[in-house]
Amino acid sequence: MTIRHRIPCAPQTDAPHGQPPMPPAARRTGYLLAIGAAIAAATPFSAAFAQSQPFPASGSANQVAVANALQSLPAGNALRTSLQGQWPADLAAARAGYDRLSGEIHAAVATQMIDDSHFARDAVFARLSCAAGCADGSHLWAQAAGGWSHQGNNGNAGAVSRSMGGVMGGVDTLIFGDRWRVGLLFGYDHSRIDADSRDSTATTHDTTYGAYAGTQWDALTLKLGAAYVRHDIWTDRSVQVPGLAAAHLGTDYYGHTAQAFAELAYGLRWGASSWQPYLQLARVKQDFESFRESGGTAALAGSSHEADVTYSTLGLRFVADRFQLGSVAVNARAGLGWRHAMGDVDVAHALAFRAGGRAYDVRGLVVSRNVGVLDAGLDFTLAPNAVFSLSYTGQAGSQRFVDQDLTASMSVRF
Repeated sequence: MTIRHRIPCAPQTDAPHGQPPMPPAARRTGYLLAIGAAIAAATPFSAAFAQSQPFPASGSANQVAVANALQSLPAGNALRTSLQGQWPADLAAARAGYDRLSGEIHAAVATQMIDDSHFARDAVFARLSCAAGCADGSHLWAQAAGGWSHQGNNGNAGAVSRSMGGVMGGVDTLIFGDRWRVGLLFGYDHSRIDADSRDSTATTHDTTYGAYAGTQWDALTLKLGAAYVRHDIWTDRSVQVPGLAAAHLGTDYYGHTAQAFAELAYGLRWGASSWQPYLQLARVKQDFESFRESGGTAALAGSSHEADVTYSTLGLRFVADRFQLGSVAVNARAGLGWRHAMGDVDVAHALAFRAGGRAYDVRGLVVSRNVGVLDAGLDFTLAPNAVFSLSYTGQAGSQRFVDQDLTASMSVRF
């Protein structure tokens, strides 16, 4: 008879020799704890890696400037952390975000205020060129004007539209043996500036003060003037970019535009009309104060800035002899000119994020260097001492710049 002895197999264990084996449930818990510890250890390195990733600096000059400013924010900065965690990898989307963060509307306002300096000059030159009932005595005059302008984008700054309305008036008289007409002018206007592609708007309230003088030697006329405008500016930017809650960032600040200008013209008779070639010169100086936006973490601070622009305009003015429209005597006039701008037509504005980082330069649309000017009007002599005028001025220039203005004015001799 055969006797078999059976030896049981010992259970497998990872426990050290002499220790009891670890139960399966305990082993699973240990694995989970180990994975959690690994994740916890990796998290600081992941955050540091995200912070080290650059904001892609490509695109227009303004976009690159904003990208570099964001990159200069210190590690752990709230604005940088919020943006970098969700900043789009797609370059087109990133560039659109830079445009919304840039604060370009502030540069657009400054350019528009330089362009609009022509309103005071136009009022003075028109007043001293009055073709009906303005040759003698003292006069009180006033005008109401409305206008619209648009300038297309230039590959760096976005398109800007402006609408305005305002009043201007003054008083003048003859001095020095009736050889010189001198006067004072005052004005107020309100403008709205829209940069739709940047989700930004600005409104300005502008107060104008000025003085003027004019004289004539035979067929040669000289007109001189100076004007000062105070700009009360309010801006609003709607900023909605990946990583930040949608916010409206706004501020208010002041600007000043001062100018001196002159016109030299020579009158010629041709048949039943007169022609007057002319040359105009103007020097415009602008100063804007510093500002600080509020409303969100992407708010900006702007440094004060100044700009100097010189305009020269060469043109020809036409005035038809007076004709009757019923019982009212009428003068018809028209003019055509070419205006050239020199100097600080493309000024960089220094901005910085209030959250930190280094300052950057942003540029708005350039002041149009070359502009064609067309004006036309009618003067109605309503009474021996009262003249009512209607005028249109149109301008077109580089960068698809278009400006159209309508003016109604009244002059009364006393």
